[in-house]
Amino acid sequence: MPTRVRRAAARVRKRSRRSCCAADTDNALSRTGASRNARRQARRSTRLCYNSAVRPLGFGVLDRYIVRELVSPFGLGVTLFTFFLVLDRIYNLTELVITKGVPFHLVLQLLVFMLPSFLAHTLPMALLVAVLLAGGRLAGDLEIVACKAAGVSLLRLFRPAFLAGLAVATSTALLTLVVNPLASKEFQSQLFTILKTRAVTGLKERVFNTSFGDTVVYVEEISASQVGLRGLVVSDERDPKLTRVITAREGRLLTDEATRRITLRLLNGGVNEADVQPANPPQGVATEETTGGAAGPKRYRYTAFGIYDMNLQLESPLKTAARIEKPERDLGLRALIRKIEEYRNDPYNRLPHEAELNKRFAFPVAALIFVLLGFPLAVRSHRGGRSVALVGTLAILVSYYLILTTLEGMALRGRLPVWVAIWMPNFIFGAIGSVLLGVTAREWRPHLRRIWRILDGVWESLPRRRAERGERLTATARDTTLIIDRYLLRQFLTFIGIGLVVTATLFVVIDLLQTLDKFLRVKPPLVYIFEHFLYAVPVALHQGLPIVMLVATIFLFLTLTRWHELTALKAAGISLYRASAPILLAGLVVAMGAGMFQEFVLPGLNERGEEVDRVKIKGQLPKHLQSRTRLWLRSSESRFYRVELLNPSTSDLYGVTVLELDPQDFRLTSRLDARQAHWTTGGWELMDGAAREIARDGQLTTIPFSHTAVELEETIRDFTDIQKPPMAMSYRELRDYVARLEAAGFQVKKYLVDMYSKLSDPLKNLIMVLVAIPFALQSPRGGRLYGIALAIGIMAAYMVVDYSARAFARADLLPPLLAAWTANVIFLGIGASLFLRART
Repeated sequence: MPTRVRRAAARVRKRSRRSCCAADTDNALSRTGASRNARRQARRSTRLCYNSAVRPLGFGVLDRYIVRELVSPFGLGVTLFTFFLVLDRIYNLTELVITKGVPFHLVLQLLVFMLPSFLAHTLPMALLVAVLLAGGRLAGDLEIVACKAAGVSLLRLFRPAFLAGLAVATSTALLTLVVNPLASKEFQSQLFTILKTRAVTGLKERVFNTSFGDTVVYVEEISASQVGLRGLVVSDERDPKLTRVITAREGRLLTDEATRRITLRLLNGGVNEADVQPANPPQGVATEETTGGAAGPKRYRYTAFGIYDMNLQLESPLKTAARIEKPERDLGLRALIRKIEEYRNDPYNRLPHEAELNKRFAFPVAALIFVLLGFPLAVRSHRGGRSVALVGTLAILVSYYLILTTLEGMALRGRLPVWVAIWMPNFIFGAIGSVLLGVTAREWRPHLRRIWRILDGVWESLPRRRAERGERLTATARDTTLIIDRYLLRQFLTFIGIGLVVTATLFVVIDLLQTLDKFLRVKPPLVYIFEHFLYAVPVALHQGLPIVMLVATIFLFLTLTRWHELTALKAAGISLYRASAPILLAGLVVAMGAGMFQEFVLPGLNERGEEVDRVKIKGQLPKHLQSRTRLWLRSSESRFYRVELLNPSTSDLYGVTVLELDPQDFRLTSRLDARQAHWTTGGWELMDGAAREIARDGQLTTIPFSHTAVELEETIRDFTDIQKPPMAMSYRELRDYVARLEAAGFQVKKYLVDMYSKLSDPLKNLIMVLVAIPFALQSPRGGRLYGIALAIGIMAAYMVVDYSARAFARADLLPPLLAAWTANVIFLGIGASLFLRART
């Protein structure tokens, strides 16, 4: 070899110790003019092995391999967490498109503007899941051991995971600092545009709609075109000194796209105006909202009209209470800093802005903290596999957000510096992760060895193993089948139990994310927060039980197929149908149990949970004892009540107005006003008011009074009883409620959908089991990540079909009974067809 070639090879060997790049060898030798054989000999002389001390600085094969292991669970984690966060909004968005007639592209834009705020939380959470799953798999398959045997340290393996965390942290920082404020503003602006251009989305039939500022609108019926209205009662309360009630037989909603103005055009009605007689409730009963009252006995004017136009004031979502309480979320970084400077001497307004500023930087750093903590936990728990990964993920996330919630509440009360409260979870978990990483890199794990020895001893000492071995010696053919049934059921119930634990923990994490602001604002004791979850978690488990059954069935049959247990059963003469029988039976039992739980337990849980939220956390009176202002009630087909203030503790109504309408044309026929009404066992006693009769030709008859007793069909319970929403009723309660509405002449189609759904919803659990079996057999080599993705796809398809059918029923496009059962019938047919076609 020429001298210059040997010198070049020496330079290449020296350079390769720094970069380990074979391309440098070729480039250097090419510059010296060396021959092809010389370059090949030099490459052989600089070739490195895994156990060499030379460490590459580039992004090598090992780095790419670990990153590829992270990508799949990371994408699945982002999809899973974001799906659960968007889940409760899917129904409302679907109803906007189908029932309210909002264009699909506008609703899709709303969903797009929602996602950045979700992704700022789900990206770090998904990274933690990915690190734990990927690290657990590498440790479980002994790839970590192989890398160590080749001289690759754990710190070297940690580098690609840390780089992935750095990428996620950068993306999260981009979301929190730039994208989220812009998306929040666009979301509010888009929602306001929808309300302006489609004002009918704010109207509901037979409901006193209060989404138009100080104007209350009652509509008897809305046409299918969403424009025509029939039977209207409008209370214009913009002037507290004047009461104006307008009734009309028909109406139209007119929109002006140029001026963005909404006009309510009323046809064939009358305007009733009078001076307000102040209600003047006692000092301890009156509230700041008690500013109006009933009509006085003196001046009163009635005017009939053919056409009457009035402009509706739409409240912007930017001005709602939640937006007032958290306006800092819509501010950009510079605007947020300016607000902090502006509120320098106002701690009440400055502290929330400082907390928001610190959170925008702390959440991206949390991604790196989760990698630092998750990687050593994953490689140290090689026997736990994915189960330890999932449990570890949920434990870390719950602990992180609980600590953040508690400390942020203390900071907003001025007990801690804001930066300490927001950054303390990162400091705590970062320190724990650094210690664990150092200990793991030094191979020090005596405590884990002791724990694994204890767990192995407990597992081996379980009596069921010895019983099974004894049964195998003397089992008959029938006993063998029963043993298989018990084995399948045990595996199935294990997956269901794990699914319920995961669902409960996911609900706690997501609920904390969504109610964190409420807890920080109200600052309840920690025991009340635990009590809130005590009643809320069973309700969430009931709602999530179908997807738990779906995932458990998919996991069971993927496991049976992957380990060829299903093939062994078929070889023993047990068909797929026979092997599926105990699972289907378990699904039927769960469906029946869910129906019983829904009928007898769920209403009580909802009621107690609402009482905890309202009374203990918010510090309010129970609903049946709470004073309410500006209360509207339709008690019969022709009678309407308007009450300025209700005091249930003394059975008093202040500022009472009773309207009697002709149900045919909604013409006001009589009106009763009183400053105060008191309920006694003998009936109602009215003070300081007037009774008026309005003839068809507009002639008015007025009878004033200072004190009188009247007989009305309504009692104080009609005002103090709080009507529960359909979701909080049992089937029997909802059936009785629908019967009362039908007897009073109300339309009950939307309630019929909810009533029939009480019967169809429990069967979801059985249908999910039937659908999952053939789908799980389609990909026998699929792992559990594939099973989770498959479950999300099936459940999302089911929900889209179910919500769409219910929305079509509310739009009078489907019968209520058919809408409630549409999704069940469709997926039952799909599942039965695929199940019968499967290879047995």
